Amino acid sequence: MNVLTCIEIWDIGLSKVLNKYVIVGIIIALVLIAVVAYVAFPRTTTPQITHVRFLAGVSGGGGYQFGTALIKIWQEKISEVTFTLEATQGFIDNARKMFAGVGELGVVPADEALKILGNAPPYNTSGYKVYAVLPLLPLTYFHVLVPADSPINSFSDLNGKRVNILTRGSLTEKLAGQIFNVLGINIVPTYLPHTEAAIALSKGEIDAAATTTFASQYKELALTMKLKVLSLSNAEVDKLKRALPYLSFKEFDFGTQYEGCGKALVPISWTLVVARADLPEDFVYRLIKTVYENLGNLTTIYPAAKELTPELLLESPLPLHPGVIRYYSERGIRVPEELRPKT
Repeated sequence: MNVLTCIEIWDIGLSKVLNKYVIVGIIIALVLIAVVAYVAFPRTTTPQITHVRFLAGVSGGGGYQFGTALIKIWQEKISEVTFTLEATQGFIDNARKMFAGVGELGVVPADEALKILGNAPPYNTSGYKVYAVLPLLPLTYFHVLVPADSPINSFSDLNGKRVNILTRGSLTEKLAGQIFNVLGINIVPTYLPHTEAAIALSKGEIDAAATTTFASQYKELALTMKLKVLSLSNAEVDKLKRALPYLSFKEFDFGTQYEGCGKALVPISWTLVVARADLPEDFVYRLIKTVYENLGNLTTIYPAAKELTPELLLESPLPLHPGVIRYYSERGIRVPEELRPKT
């Protein structure tokens, strides 16, 4: 073997070694690039949802009935997820549980949800935020019934009068106290259930009856005794809006509920189906899309859902969940800035 041949063999060996180092170097460089890219641009994957708890309120109540209907639709169309309806002590109980992380969906009063977002007591500790998904229907119209021939023609005329505000602890009692206090109206309260209140109103034992539901007792009374519903003035609405931002106001035709009654401008107390803020946007989008794509079936199960439209939720005071906003955007429905979650 001559010198030239040895040099050629050495060159070939060196070339192979160098090629190995080059390949190893390239591999290391690619790994480093991948690591840097992963750190700089982490993947955002949607957590896998397998079980959702819906906090419905008192068994048999409106929230429980609406929740039952919703879950029937969702379970049929989103079968890979297990939905559980849970009865609770009420809507305020739902708010406190969801704040603590118990339940992904639930029926909650708007004022409680706003307290959660505002870190107001008892929600001034660490907890979960909630955002609006759907309104609870039928809407809660706070209204005051009086005999049609009564000299009481406005809310201010109730000052010093005997007004039934339903049983202690009821939503009607709570709202009556808040509304009359803001308006500076001092009533003489009674706490009769609907049946006794309707009888007392017919006999003149009370001057007015406040309620948040279209109770059958008042519907029956309207067939034998002419009634009217008191309307708020624009000045009263402005005052209530400033003091009680969770209320909204609407002129409603009460003739659809009580024979002979007309339209009246009254407060609406919003109760909402809410989702915890950490429930993924994609999942909530699927929930709301499924509801509106199956509205006919939902109405068959829960007739009050016939009033449901996407635009209705925009009248409520609570910001919408990002998944709902995404669905609305697809439908071309503009969501006001004040109803978008604050980051």
